[in-house]
Amino acid sequence: MIKLSPEQIKSLSITTQSLSRFEAGGGRRLPAQVVVPPRQVEVIGAPLAGAVTAVLAAYGETVTRGQPLARMQGPQMLELQRDYLQAQAQAEVASESRRRDEALHADGIIAGSRLSVTRATERQAAAQLAEKRQALHLAGLSAPGTEVKGLSGVAEIRAPFAGVVLEAAVQPGQRVKTSTLLFKLGRIDSLLWLEIQATPAQAAGLAPGDKVSVVGCAQGSQDGRLTLIAPHMNPATQSLLLRAELPKPDACVKPFQFVQVNITPAAPQTGNRSGNTWRVPGSALVRYQGKVWLFAAVAGGFRPIPVNVLDETEKSSLVVVEMPGDARIVTHGVVTLKASWLGLGAGQAK
Repeated sequence: MIKLSPEQIKSLSITTQSLSRFEAGGGRRLPAQVVVPPRQVEVIGAPLAGAVTAVLAAYGETVTRGQPLARMQGPQMLELQRDYLQAQAQAEVASESRRRDEALHADGIIAGSRLSVTRATERQAAAQLAEKRQALHLAGLSAPGTEVKGLSGVAEIRAPFAGVVLEAAVQPGQRVKTSTLLFKLGRIDSLLWLEIQATPAQAAGLAPGDKVSVVGCAQGSQDGRLTLIAPHMNPATQSLLLRAELPKPDACVKPFQFVQVNITPAAPQTGNRSGNTWRVPGSALVRYQGKVWLFAAVAGGFRPIPVNVLDETEKSSLVVVEMPGDARIVTHGVVTLKASWLGLGAGQAK
């Protein structure tokens, strides 16, 4: 115990406050990153082998449904357009043959079996034409004679939905093979995740369902719920992953953004920490031998008490300390008390 007289306490400007004057509870502030859930991510690959002639969207850009992302050119695309023209010509011939045979059958010149064969041939040609048309669509090619005249061999890769470009994996001039990754798109209008890093002490007492709010966003506009507390630590960061869902994201948060979040337990904490979590001023804490301490006012002086820090901000810290709410702690003058504790001119007024 550090023994000081009332005169020494006054001369050293040591002030104390009751713990009950500070905010109690298990809420804590932690860093987080906004990410797109995997189920809302879609991969866009190269439909055919060829060369990328232009990249029209970059990482992080927001795109609309049908917006061009890239252009490709190659001989296989010419072959698709050629096959389409051939199938179209065969379908036209089959349709003319069917109409001619229907007229001949009406005049009694040909048998009904021949008309049946002609109609079957027309259906086969129509099915083949539909197949070639769909192949053009999947490759991002226009049918010859519609948007372009003749064979162009140029395919446009378009966004299948409105979202954000999570990855643009190609550059203009790059040659790619079939199914090579070109882009990753993510839907961001319905749901986003917050991936939060926490120490085991910071995660203690939290549970799925706890309220999570983004610091700096309008109150209530970006409130989510904790959905996951990973059971294992990340070996690279030595931290636990906490995940929260934002059901109605708006302009306040964007994918890849780093933010600060407040987590408020949905239910009161239980066990040894019930009623022992307080947000105290940063000026009340000192560090010594790898631990964090505050000084409690006791009869005849002050006693250093170790605390467990759950999170820290510029002005305050959330701590767990085994003290009753009516106990008083030193909020100003802790540096002088630390010096006295370590025997560096204890009790001497400056």
